[in-house]
Amino acid sequence: MTKLKLLLKMVASFLALLLLLIAFVFFINREDKPPSESVIKLQGIETATTPVGDRDNAYVYVMGFSAPDNSDVMSEGVDRVEQMRKSMGTSVATGFREMPGEKQGRREPAQLIERYEHLLEFKQWREVLPGDARLQGAAFNQVLEAQRLMYLRALSQEVKADAGDCKRMLEEDYRFWRMVLAESISANVKMLAARSIELHFEMGNLVVRRFPATLTMTAIPEGWREPFSNRERSLAKIMAHEWTSSDLRPDDERSGNVLAMLFGSFLYQPQATSNANADRMLRVVELYDRDYAAIPQAAATFLASYGNEKKAAADIGVYNPVGRILLNMQGMDAYTTYGFRVVNLEGMRRVALLAAQLRSSGANGNKVAEGVRTSELRDPYDGEEFAWDPEHSSLLFSRTLEGKPDFKILY
Repeated sequence: MTKLKLLLKMVASFLALLLLLIAFVFFINREDKPPSESVIKLQGIETATTPVGDRDNAYVYVMGFSAPDNSDVMSEGVDRVEQMRKSMGTSVATGFREMPGEKQGRREPAQLIERYEHLLEFKQWREVLPGDARLQGAAFNQVLEAQRLMYLRALSQEVKADAGDCKRMLEEDYRFWRMVLAESISANVKMLAARSIELHFEMGNLVVRRFPATLTMTAIPEGWREPFSNRERSLAKIMAHEWTSSDLRPDDERSGNVLAMLFGSFLYQPQATSNANADRMLRVVELYDRDYAAIPQAAATFLASYGNEKKAAADIGVYNPVGRILLNMQGMDAYTTYGFRVVNLEGMRRVALLAAQLRSSGANGNKVAEGVRTSELRDPYDGEEFAWDPEHSSLLFSRTLEGKPDFKILY
């Protein structure tokens, strides 16, 4: 009987402690947080856009890029963008008609090039989001193909363009994609612009290489001499859009969230979670606002702080544990990779310009290695000289933290 009483006392004590713990957790989680400064800042970035009329918007033209042969590309783009606008707020995009030209196969290169050259005339870019990924995928794939075809045409033996023509073509292509790089609000488009600029340097270098040394500097665009600006390399618009897409939801959607239904305000605080997400989104933005020399170490430190050790249960804490778990489930590696794909473009610009300068001086053989060593154009991160591969006659730039091979410029 004594043992039973002791057992009952132990159970009662345990239940009392459990109730005390629950009461403590309830007290700690009794209210959500107000919107933080980070949230307010991201909201400001997201809303600070100047409207652009559809027919002045390069994005709208891209949406019509895969229109059928002999169609008005811009009119087709306007129609598709209107469909995207109508689909906003619906859970599934079932109202989209089949994209015209989607199953027509490959178009004539001349038509794609003509459409691409018209695209390069646009001076403004505003994305219409959210939209149907099928529309964007089909359109952008054809834009990239058209860019490649334009360069292949410029490299063909039949084309006898002079240095001035080459410079105009490269200047228009480069100006357009740097504009998209600066204005894009989605990670997909920012990465597309970065890839297009990479292709511009790779193939533009080959086009310039066809001219004699005396015309090399005449054939390159003025933009090659201009470093990428903070605005172009910034991820502020991207991270603001990412945060808005994941955190700013209508109240009725929040109430339908499974976690909110299960835990209410007991273990899940939506605004506190949103605040924490906004804080780290801004930390990603701040990584690339630094001088180039400080970026790699800052990125490594940032990634370490959100490594696996931070996902341990001991790091969850008492306040808003479910929100913390959700945040820890979202890795930040992809965002830093996005950033390096953009900031690495400065190294590519320098190495492409360096190749042009060395060619214009008539350097060859050992003179190239000497020119690389003494040039003021150096790796933006560590100030070291670019690598010279004499076996393959290539200048190399190491893509920092991007997970890709060295960027090569054929000399």
